[in-house]
Parts: sequence; C-alpha cells; structure tokens
Amino acid sequence: MKRIIDQNGRLFGKISIIDILFILVVAAVCAAFYVKFNVLDVTSKAVDTVPVTYSITISGVRDYTVNSLQVGDLLYDNDNSGGQPVGKITYISVQDAVRTVEKTDGTIVNGPVEGCYDVTLTLIAEGIVSGGRYLVNRTYDINMNSERIFNTKYAVFTATITGVSS
Repeated sequence: MKRIIDQNGRLFGKISIIDILFILVVAAVCAAFYVKFNVLDVTSKAVDTVPVTYSITISGVRDYTVNSLQVGDLLYDNDNSGGQPVGKITYISVQDAVRTVEKTDGTIVNGPVEGCYDVTLTLIAEGIVSGGRYLVNRTYDINMNSERIFNTKYAVFTATITGVSS
C-alpha cells in the first residue's frame, strides 16, 4: 500500500505540498480580484451639498480688525481646512465688548472694555449635513462652541462658532 506523503514530501508521490499551497494562494488571490472588480457594487461618491449658514463670534478685538472685515470676504482656517475657504461673510454685527469682572466687594458685574469690540460674522458655505454633523468642503467639521483661529485676506483672529443651520 502506498503512503499518502512519500519521503520526498510529495502527495501520492506526484506533487509537492508546497506546490499545492502555492496553487491555493494563487486561486484565492484570483478569486479576491474577481469579487472586487466584478461582483461588488461601486459606491457612489456623489453627495448633494446644501448651503450651510453659521455664525462665529470674535471677542475683544480692536477697531483695525473690525475695519478689515468686509461682507463678501472669504474665511479660512488653514490648520484644518486644507487651504480651502470655509465660508463667505454675508453679515457683520459689531457691539462694544463687555466682560464679566469681579469688583472689590466680591460682586460680579458685566463691564465695558474700552477700545474693544465683539464681532459676530454670519457665514455661508456649501456643505454636507449628515447625522446632525455639518461638513464644509467635505472634511471641515462645524462644531458648536469650538474655538478656532480663522483668517481672511487682511485679518487673523480667534473666534468661537456660535450657531449653525442649513
């Protein structure tokens, strides 16, 4: 009676086990390529964008920063937006800056900050709304109350995102 594997490591004396393993690996790779390119549906990359309106608040800036902001300017966040604009200024609201201060008797009051202003910018951008998330440029996440460094052509400032709607 013949042995299944002979002294040379061949199956039934004809083919090596390593050859069989190689053939199985090649067959598995071919099957994987077939499934990937012929069986699986192609995922659609087309996503409808909608206008996203959001507002940011800049606290305690001087008049030269206020004067450098204009309706129609593009807003950037170079740290997170990949150099793409994250919105266009559609409205600017300027108020005298007010800060909470503690008086010498321990009471806390709101007091004006001389020569400084709080500016609220309303911005519009094309974005994706998905699962309660707002994404501008498909990757830039608009999160309420997040503080970021923004810039326009003429100004750089830190602002807080204070409102989002689509």
